[in-house]
This record gives sequence, structure tokens and C-alpha cells, in this order.
Amino acid sequence: MKTALLLTLTVLAGAVSAQEWTRFRGTDGSGVSPATGFPDSFAEKDFVWNAALPGPGISSPVLWGTLLFLTSETGEAGQRVVLCFDAASGKELWRVTDQFSVYGQHQFNSFASGTPCVDADRLYLAWTSGGTMKVMALSHEGKKLWTQDLGAYAEEHGSGSSPVLAGGVLVVAKDNVGSDSAIIGLKPADGSVVWKHARQSVRTPFATPLVIRQADGREAVIVPGNPKAMTCLNASDGKLLWEVENPTPGDRPVASPAVAGGVAFMTMGQGGTGKASVAVRVTDAKPEIIWQMRKGLPYVPTAIGEGKRFYMLGDGGVLTCVRAEDGSEVYSERVFTDKAYSSPILVGDRIYCTGRSGQVAVVAAGDTFRKLGEGKLGESTDATPAVAGGRLFFRTKTHLMCLPSAAKPQP
Repeated sequence: MKTALLLTLTVLAGAVSAQEWTRFRGTDGSGVSPATGFPDSFAEKDFVWNAALPGPGISSPVLWGTLLFLTSETGEAGQRVVLCFDAASGKELWRVTDQFSVYGQHQFNSFASGTPCVDADRLYLAWTSGGTMKVMALSHEGKKLWTQDLGAYAEEHGSGSSPVLAGGVLVVAKDNVGSDSAIIGLKPADGSVVWKHARQSVRTPFATPLVIRQADGREAVIVPGNPKAMTCLNASDGKLLWEVENPTPGDRPVASPAVAGGVAFMTMGQGGTGKASVAVRVTDAKPEIIWQMRKGLPYVPTAIGEGKRFYMLGDGGVLTCVRAEDGSEVYSERVFTDKAYSSPILVGDRIYCTGRSGQVAVVAAGDTFRKLGEGKLGESTDATPAVAGGRLFFRTKTHLMCLPSAAKPQP
């Protein structure tokens, strides 16, 4: 009997875990939280705290218990910081400065772009400096534990992929147009290389790996790229499980993959526009592209997979829902008149879509489009929100803000 393998995405259900947003887009990179009780409409007065940041950045917050971690530029050339806040009060607990060699990047990118990931022991960051990529680990108290130089990284637009933890390994996509392009697995305790999967890119991807479960319970990562659209590796040893070709290898993945209904989906594009996509079903470890879309696709925002649907927030502010099985459109509706580089997140049964000017549209999940309300952040943002402990966190150009749930926040 044929079985669909490698596309089971486990999302937290029931009681909200204290460790629910430990990487870019939360659990496994799904962008989904079971939390409830957040308002459909809100303004600046509804935030319980608002902390000033030392400079801009587009990385997202990550949390471990009551500790919130974030990276930021400082306004000084060649300097950025890692910040730690108390999630309940917004009080800054510590900051660690990182000196780096300035490098070329896209006008909308940042020197604080990749989101950290965190576990019970350490905080991990993958950053570029000059023409190289380095990975650093800090303790929860801000002590530098180790640094690993991964070598040359060649890309005129900067970097953006975030590290992820899977299968007991720290996975870093050092995927670029240079000669030493690779996906690398590091030992979290000391940064030593566990495995290295060489991969030459036609155009540098900026997407972050998605973590999925194999039939035997082991974790795997799906890493987008080109000319391979998706490369799926066993996380613990880097073994290649499957991969599919990019139908438009000149287009780069910026948005990360999503999974719904046993289907993995990703988009790619160039010039600020989503131009192509692939939807893949894997049966008996053999991948098959089952449908593709060419219109109404996001370039930067990552889609949400929920049930048997994908929700896509286009860069121009249109939210599109399609069926995972065949890509047929359920609806496509404008949620705001604004650009969007932040990825939408699904919180309970509400989709939170954030525009570049600081507009937030709240839409009901499901087959019928219903815009429930709007929020205002008060200034521009390109960062994806985070949710943990009964709190929703937004990062704007100069501030970090906390919106409480009507349910009692966890300590």
C-alpha cells in the first residue's frame, strides 16, 4: 500500500506551550499558533508595552519561557546587537554587540534580517559579515559560547535565511551563488560540522527551511532553492531524501515552504514579484509536482498551510486561499491597500496580515472570506509577528510591541 511520507506537519494543539515560538514563524516554521483571545481590531493604546529599539531590522522575535530575543541594527556602521527582553514587561535584560564587515545588500534588506532560533540551552544566530557567513551561539544570559565561520558567502542582496533546529542539529542554509554553497548541519553544543550538503545556486535563495516529520517520527527539513525547487534532507545526518526541479530556475525563493493536506508548497520570483510555484506530494518517498500557479503569488511573504488549504498574502496586499489538493481558488480578496513583506500568521482561527506601513488586517480562517477588523502599529514594519504565552508581538522599524490576549497570559 502506498503511503504519503515526509509531509506530516505537527502543530501544537490544546494547551499553549510556553515554548511555542522558538524560530522564524514558530513551531516547525508553520506560522500557526493555537492561541486565542486576541482582538480583531486594535490601536497603539491597546499594547501593554512598547519598547524602543536601538535601530532598524526585519528579523522576528523568538521566545523561550519569559525571555524574548531579537536582533537589531544600532545605527552605527558595522555594528548590530542581540537583545533580550522580559516578555511580560518589555524590560530590556541584556544586549550583546556584534561587530561585522559591511556588505552590499538590497535596499529593503537589513543587517539584522535572519531570525535567531532558541532551545533550552542556547540562542543561535546565522549572520553574514563581509563576504562570509558565521554562526554564533549565546547563553540565555547573553554569554558568547561559540562562533563558527562557515566560509565564503557571495550575494549582492545580502542574506535572509534563518537557522533552524531539527533532529538534534542546527541547520543553516549557506546557499548562494558562490563556489562553496551548501546546506550545513552543526552540532548545537559547540558549532562543529555534523554534515554538509553541497548545492550550487543559480540565484541565491533567502527562504528558511521548513521542519517536517517522517513516517518513523524522525525530523527532516525542506530547503527551497534553484535549480532544485525543494531539497528534503534527513535533519540528523543530512541524507538526501528527495528533491524536485525548479520549473523556473531563474527565479529565487524568498518565501519559505508551507505544508497542508499532505502537500508541500512554495513560491519563487524576481524583481519584487512572485512568478511561479510548485505543489509537491510525496508518495513512497517519491516526489511529484501535482500542480503549479503563476498568478497572484507572493514573492516575500510565506504562505500558511492549514487543514486542506493554503493562505497566501501577496506583496500587494491581496489574500488568496487555494485548495491544497489541486490549487483551485477558494477566494482572492484585498485586505489592505499596502505592500506586504511580513508573512501572515494564523492565531487560533484568525489570520493576521501585516502591511509595510503598519496596517494589520484580521481575517477569519475558512472557505469564506471575512475581514474581522484592523490594527494599527503606528509605523512601518517588514518583520513577521510572533505569539507566545498569551501575547502577540509586533516588531516595527523602531519599536517592539506587545498585544495581550483576553485569555490570561502565561507567566
